[in-house]
Amino acid sequence: MFKLNRWVVSFLLIGSVFFFVSCEKDVVETITSNDGVQARLAYTEKGYTEIEVNPIVKITCYFSNWDKDVMTPVSGLFDYYDTDDNWVASIDFGDGTCDEWATKTWDVDVFPDYPSGTNDFSVFDYKDKN
Repeated sequence: MFKLNRWVVSFLLIGSVFFFVSCEKDVVETITSNDGVQARLAYTEKGYTEIEVNPIVKITCYFSNWDKDVMTPVSGLFDYYDTDDNWVASIDFGDGTCDEWATKTWDVDVFPDYPSGTNDFSVFDYKDKN
C-alpha cells in the first residue's frame, strides 16, 4: 500500500509539472512596428500638412521582455503645419535608442483640450496567440 501511494504521488507530481509547463504561454505572438501610422494619420486627416524632417530609420532591436528581435523605428521626425504654414505638431521617433516609444508634441493653443503638449506612445502593434 505504501509503495502504491508513493507511485501515485510521484505520478501526480510529475504530471502537474508537465501541466504547468505546457500551460505557460507567450502573451504576445507577434510584435510589429506600425511606424506611428495612426498618430500620423490623426494629423493629416485633419488637413495638416506632414513634412518629413528626418526619415524614419529602422533597425533590428532585441527586447528582453518578449525575447524577440523586432524591426523598430529608432529615429525620424515629422512636423505638421496648418494651411497658413504655422507649426501645429511634431512626431519624433527618437535619437537612435532601441525602444518602443515615439513622442508627439503639439501646440496647446491649437489643441487646447490636450494641455500637456506632449505624449509618448508605442510604435508597436501586438497580436496575441489566441
